[in-house]
Amino acid sequence: MDIVTFELCHAAEAVCLAEKQLNDECAAVCALQKLPLPELHSLANGLGVAAVNGQLVGYLCAYGPFKGMFGTWGTCFEEQFVGVFSPIHAHGVAAEAPPKTWQRMYQAAAAKWVQAGAAYHAIAVYEHDALAKVALFRYGFGQRCADAIRPVDTIDAAPVPGVSCCELPAGSAEMVRELRRGLDVHLCQSPCFMARTDEGRHAWLEAVKHRDSRLFAAMAAGQVIAFIEVTDEGENFLTEGQKMRNICGAYCVPEWRGTGVSKLLLDHVLQTLQAEGVRRLGVDYETMNPTAAGFWEKYFTPYTASLVRRVDCVP
Repeated sequence: MDIVTFELCHAAEAVCLAEKQLNDECAAVCALQKLPLPELHSLANGLGVAAVNGQLVGYLCAYGPFKGMFGTWGTCFEEQFVGVFSPIHAHGVAAEAPPKTWQRMYQAAAAKWVQAGAAYHAIAVYEHDALAKVALFRYGFGQRCADAIRPVDTIDAAPVPGVSCCELPAGSAEMVRELRRGLDVHLCQSPCFMARTDEGRHAWLEAVKHRDSRLFAAMAAGQVIAFIEVTDEGENFLTEGQKMRNICGAYCVPEWRGTGVSKLLLDHVLQTLQAEGVRRLGVDYETMNPTAAGFWEKYFTPYTASLVRRVDCVP
C-alpha cells in the first residue's frame, strides 16, 4: 500500500468511501437523515493523503491551517492557536483496507500539517467508527466535543413551580447576555479549560448577539434563568436538512440546576418545533463538559466525535 498526496483524481473514489461511512452511521442512528455529501474536490489542497492499493482504500484530508482555533481569535494571547480540521466527509477507510491504514495516513498527513505550521489537529469522525477512534486515540488524540440528534418528540417534562417557558422576541439577545457570560466562564474552568481572556469574552458576546437564531427561555420572577438557542444549521453538513434545527447554545443558572428547569425548557422547544413541522433536533456540545454532556446524552444520540491532538512543536 502506498500513501500519496490526495489529488483531484482520487475524489470520485473518495465519494464512494464517504457514502459508505455515512450509510453505516445512518444505520446506527435512526434519527439521522442521509443528505448529499459536500463536494470533495476542495480537499485536493496539498494537506491530504490517499492510501492506494491498486485502488483507493483510504483518504485523510483537512482544511486550513486556521489561526484562532478553539475561540482564541480576538484575544490578547501572545500566539493564536493554529490548526487544521478534517470534517466527517474529509476522510474514509475501506473495509478491505490493510491493517493500520488509518495510522499510516495520519503519520503522512500530520507531517504535512506540522510543516504548514499547524500544532492543533482536529478530526471529526462518526461516533460509531470504532476503527478510526482506536487508531487516533493511540496517536495522541482525545475527544473534545460531539454532535447528537433526536426526533422532535416531546419528553413530557414535569412542571416546575414558579417557572414558565417562552420564545423570546427577535432582538432579545441582551436578555441572555449574563447567562452567556456565565456559560463562557464555566467553560474556562476545570475540566474544560477553554482558552479565553476578558477581551476575547467581550468579542464573543458581541458577535453571538447578532447571529441569526431563536432564543427560548425559562422565566422565574420575571428573570431569565435558563435559555436554549436554536439555529437552522449546525456544525456539519448533516445539520442542513430542511426539517432539522440545531441547538447552538444553552445555559441554566447554577441555583436552578437539578430542579427540572432544563428538561422543561427543552420540552418547550420540542413542542414548538413539532408544531412547526420540524422532525429532527441536533445539538453540538463539549464532551469534556460533564454538566452539559450528562444532560444532552440523556435525550440525544451522538453521531460524531470530534477528536483533537496538540503536537509539541512546529517548525
